Amino acid sequence: MYRVILFCLLLPLLAAAEPPPVNPPQSPAEFHEQEAARWQRVFEWRELEALDESAADYDVTYYKLTLDLRDFAGQSITASTEIHAIALISAFRNVVLNFCDTLTIDSVRGSLGQVLSFTRGSQILTVTLERDYTTGENFSFTVYYRGSPCGDSETFDWWSRSVSNYTVPSIATLSEPYGARDWWPCKDDPHDKADSARIVLTVADTLTATSNGLLESVTVVSPSSHTFTWFEKYPIATYLICVSASNYTMFSDSYVAQDATVMPIDHYVYPETLSDALIDLDITPDAIEFFASIYGEYPFLEEKYGHSMFRWGGAMEHQCNTSYGYFLVDGTHYYDWILVHELGHQWWGDMVTLDTWPDIWLNEGFASYSEALWFEHLGGASALQSYMTSRLNVSDPSGPVYDPSVLFSSNTVYHKGAWVLHILRGAIRNDSLFFPGLREYRARHEYSSATTMEFLDAMSDVAGYDVTPYVYNYLYETNRPTYRHSYGTGSVDGVLTTGARLRQIQATPTSAFTNRVDLRFNGGQTVTQTVICDSKRQEYLFQMGYTPSSVTFDPSVWILKSATAEPLQTIILNPSLEVGMENIAYVDSLVAIGGNGNYSWSILSGTLPSGLNLSSDGVISGTPDGPSSTPLSIRVQDTNNQADTTNLVLTILAYPDAPDDLTIVAPGDGTVILQWSSVPNATLYDLERATLPDFSDAASIGVSSDTVRIDTAPAEDVSRFYRVTSLP
Repeated sequence: MYRVILFCLLLPLLAAAEPPPVNPPQSPAEFHEQEAARWQRVFEWRELEALDESAADYDVTYYKLTLDLRDFAGQSITASTEIHAIALISAFRNVVLNFCDTLTIDSVRGSLGQVLSFTRGSQILTVTLERDYTTGENFSFTVYYRGSPCGDSETFDWWSRSVSNYTVPSIATLSEPYGARDWWPCKDDPHDKADSARIVLTVADTLTATSNGLLESVTVVSPSSHTFTWFEKYPIATYLICVSASNYTMFSDSYVAQDATVMPIDHYVYPETLSDALIDLDITPDAIEFFASIYGEYPFLEEKYGHSMFRWGGAMEHQCNTSYGYFLVDGTHYYDWILVHELGHQWWGDMVTLDTWPDIWLNEGFASYSEALWFEHLGGASALQSYMTSRLNVSDPSGPVYDPSVLFSSNTVYHKGAWVLHILRGAIRNDSLFFPGLREYRARHEYSSATTMEFLDAMSDVAGYDVTPYVYNYLYETNRPTYRHSYGTGSVDGVLTTGARLRQIQATPTSAFTNRVDLRFNGGQTVTQTVICDSKRQEYLFQMGYTPSSVTFDPSVWILKSATAEPLQTIILNPSLEVGMENIAYVDSLVAIGGNGNYSWSILSGTLPSGLNLSSDGVISGTPDGPSSTPLSIRVQDTNNQADTTNLVLTILAYPDAPDDLTIVAPGDGTVILQWSSVPNATLYDLERATLPDFSDAASIGVSSDTVRIDTAPAEDVSRFYRVTSLP
């Protein structure tokens, strides 16, 4: 059931020119590109305006922003910002803040109203406290200021929205990554989240002003104005604090949490979009419920979620109150992927915030993968694969994902960042570990900030092993692996053996990627083999009992890669060598497939046991004259110079001499007569027979109280070895 409250205002056309509208994105790639381009522009503009190192000497606990937004025609604010913080060093006195140089500061006052001195320059405001503060001591002060905010129209947007023959004032802020300083003094660093914030907004009484958290009060002020006070009780980063105001229509929905708590979902939309908004935003409760099921409960449950419309073609994940482009509301659900992207940010970006901007993929990669997960939720595995390959496709050059050369790259940060999570999920290959890993990462860093390594640590701890190798090259190197794959089947000692070869031929990076790779062999059967590929060339042997007709590389599309089949080059199929025995004739044949079939064999390293030799056609034969265990590097090469090398161990066992008191007679009729001398104090004798000289397959043939036994083992048993053990 929706609750609709209408705030409406039609004003005569204002003198201010209306900026051209921003076109809505037509695909996730275009949406991510628009977002990334905007963030990158602001980042490059502000990246040299870093805080002095002394900014780390205090921890912000609370901001109170008070803004009078009634001078719409002049695009000017009258404002104050109250800051509470804790000193982190002794003798702390100078507070360094980011702040717009063009805004006029009327005064800075301490907690008791005393005037404090300050200096300004290069977008930096330094406030000198009334005295030195010791480590752990709380302090507070308020900056009173006025004027037009810095930045472009997207940072602090004054928009005269045309509705028929009238215009409507519309105001919105957008502060990622460094826009907060353009309209209020702050420690503009995502690492230092304020514990809470209060945003007090005065507007004309025909407008509604929205912000983060819950609405505490609406107070009537003169002339013809009212003040909206919003309180954000959860920790919040500066770039996530927002202001929106217009003649909004508000309608509400609700989300029922896992503990049955009912949370409001409040949407503030332009009145002319209401009918379409009622349709397009109706998935919000279901989407919150889905993400809560995989990521853990919605992180701001004691407050709200919802949207406030603004004019930008995309959206922005302001905490509890996503700013949503009015272009995205058309009554068709076409832009659901944007809605779930911003909703995903409430977990990844808002609750767990990137520690530094080079970690930006922890925000945008996670939110982009949230899009794919939503469509997997609706359409299953095939929908997930389709979304990853067609909507989150990556083009090279790409990467590194961590600290990329273009920090807000849609291709690298949004798309490849999403692929990092997808690859990690495919490597772990167990959703009962992958999603708990995400929840463990959340639990360790909720309402705080985190780094890439801290994310990997949490995932590794839940998986039970270090998962870093599976995503290392994607995170810290460029591009993707380029695979060449081939396979073939032959017979080794009468057993069908399929050999597969994987090669990585990418030029950049020069190191090999580590991936868990599925090979789906087709034909009379369908068998999927999973291998770990962590070098430029690797070979794998499978005994599947049939000859496959084709192979599909990574059939479930878990890996970001290029992969092409190639003809099978020469490959050795022997998984091991036969075990021999000294003074007994030995023969074993080496088997290769692939290439042109004209093979010659050789020993690259190691020496065959004395008495044995390797023929050029791959037969090891002879009579070994002593026991040994010899590592061998064996090479096969065809006449086209295609070659393969394998490392095997040839073991020759010592011939087991029969004890002097054991006589073995074989009459030739399939029976064996065993006779042995009695052992003092022995009453029974255990007899064992084996077909291998090391007795690894020994089986008991009974217990005897006598010292003679006839064994009537089947005549087809070629080799028989016996052992007698006395029992008390």
